[in-house]
Amino acid sequence: MSEGRYIRPIAVVRVERTGKDQRDGERVHAEDVREHLNRYLSVPADAIRVKSADNDELGNEDLLSELPQVRWIITKSALMEGWDCPFAYLLVMLDNTRAQRAITQLVGRVMRQPHARRTGRELLDQCYVYCWDTEVGVAVGHVKAGLEQEGLSGLGDEVLDKAGDLRRITMQRRERFRGRDIFLPLVLHKDGDDWIELDYQRHILPDIDWASITEPDPQVALPDPARRQTASVDVGDTVPIYHESQELYIDKTVKVSWFARCLSDVTPNAWQAARIAHQLVEQLRSAGETDDQIYDQRSHLAYALREYVKDEVESRAEQIFRDKLRQGNIRFDLETDQPNFPMQESSYEIPVTDDGGLLARNDGQPIQLSLFEPVYAQHFDSALERNFARYLDEQRALQWWHRVAVRQRGDYYLRGWKQERIWPDFVAMAGETYGKPQLLVFETKGAHLRDNPDTDYKRRVLDTLENAFNCGTMTVREGPVKGVFRLIFSEDEFPAALASLRPD
Repeated sequence: MSEGRYIRPIAVVRVERTGKDQRDGERVHAEDVREHLNRYLSVPADAIRVKSADNDELGNEDLLSELPQVRWIITKSALMEGWDCPFAYLLVMLDNTRAQRAITQLVGRVMRQPHARRTGRELLDQCYVYCWDTEVGVAVGHVKAGLEQEGLSGLGDEVLDKAGDLRRITMQRRERFRGRDIFLPLVLHKDGDDWIELDYQRHILPDIDWASITEPDPQVALPDPARRQTASVDVGDTVPIYHESQELYIDKTVKVSWFARCLSDVTPNAWQAARIAHQLVEQLRSAGETDDQIYDQRSHLAYALREYVKDEVESRAEQIFRDKLRQGNIRFDLETDQPNFPMQESSYEIPVTDDGGLLARNDGQPIQLSLFEPVYAQHFDSALERNFARYLDEQRALQWWHRVAVRQRGDYYLRGWKQERIWPDFVAMAGETYGKPQLLVFETKGAHLRDNPDTDYKRRVLDTLENAFNCGTMTVREGPVKGVFRLIFSEDEFPAALASLRPD
């Protein structure tokens, strides 16, 4: 590679059995896979490793080093138990995993880019999943739904069913929109006499009063005490077998640094993380908890501590965002003398499968109002999205609508008081047919996602931005612009979402 970075793609094969005495010829065993790779694919023996509880052939091998030749790792549960494989690009599921959470977790293990950085090479900026006893369509559906439930809406666009061959097609501006500058509003922060795009690290985090964040209530952080229960079981005439009890020695020294590390992605200041963790440990000790008890409950305590601090940081970040918005240090508008978001001027490429069909209106006529064409049905994650696109296309008051594609670099996004960007599903512009020009931003979600933390956050951000956008006079060529920002959960909500387009 031109950057000199070393990457050795690794395939991880998930099997049904790995135990020495579990090879029965029916379920897929690790040794079955090893033999197949050797015999039929001519993979060298030193390129294959098995990783299981009783046979860890990787040991302490550094997979990031250029020295190992490992390219295939066979396992059953290591991925589910948190083991990380840095160069994992290919996941082969030879078991019959069908649970949505399990599939999402497995795929998530191979979605990480090496060194958490893109390469700029398309083949190296993707991961690949092959299923044997799980239908590809089912797996794809589970992964998309799982990503959505984890708050990663928009990433579903990145998950493609490759049952058909992929080809790249060029999306082009419709002829009547070519040559026109189209701008969308950005969330901006004051920078001296200028305005720049809001940056969470620069404009939100430094203003958080970290000293005001203390430890959670130790009684709330502690888990409910476990109760030990015993029962007698009649085993008939079987002679009981007694084993001499052996107590393993475990160093139960409570280390504040361990708790502090659990806050590393929530609290950027390591000293503040250590302070909060130390306060929690001292409060627990003052409440009568011994170090042995704290150690035994460390996993629960670390989770409770992290969730508490995360909520505190988000609460303060939201207040800072709203205060700056009210004071005029953050703005969200669309004025010609401020930096705005320029829509793609001409064209961009997207991948489609050979069996992908074009999206059509309900009456069978071609889509007519999309900013770019052609429009493929497979680029919508759900029937709700496809039907909403059709509904938008029937609105005579609209100039155009656009399906935001997260996979397309340079597509539109919004910012709130968290670090993550918000990628809406649709953005549209209404003309002057029924009044003032309007910018419309929509996020579609299934009804089952109506009440969760990610939905609540997006709802509050969209409400805040809509109020901020409408409070001023946004003058951009066509005249004052109003804004409509909505979350949509069902087809029954389509008319209300576009009610502002109706004549008074």
